[in-house]
Amino acid sequence: MRGGTDVKLPKFLTSKKALINTKFRNENKTDNQCFKWCIARALNPVKDHPERITGKLEEQAETLNFKNISFPVKLRDINKVVIQNPNISVNVLGYDDDDKKKIIYPLRISEMDKRLHEVNLLMLEDKHYVLINSMSRLLTRQKTKHTKKDISV
Repeated sequence: MRGGTDVKLPKFLTSKKALINTKFRNENKTDNQCFKWCIARALNPVKDHPERITGKLEEQAETLNFKNISFPVKLRDINKVVIQNPNISVNVLGYDDDDKKKIIYPLRISEMDKRLHEVNLLMLEDKHYVLINSMSRLLTRQKTKHTKKDISV
């Protein structure tokens, strides 16, 4: 699995108001570094337009170590990023949109959970990362197979 290009979020996910889908202010500018922008935004939150990749966010992203990391970032390469950046841990969830069920499930749970910053990402279409800024809103009303109770975070 690889993360990359700009992807429009499904209505089901946007309605939850739990995600930040980073994008350049200039719509003509694109890259495959959504993973990097999500990590930088998680570490440098802003109130207004958190989805925008600004010059300031680009500067803040330069403080992170992505040496020898290829973009788009493959799921298996996230551990390299975590090792190179000892203050962060990264969890990645996936999303399936069946005809009747919409399921959010874990793809990667960090073993390094005693870090200063824990970043939660959602991977869409096996190619695009978005930042989860509210896990509880994202998982509201999702049922477990065993008890049919809401998952609480």
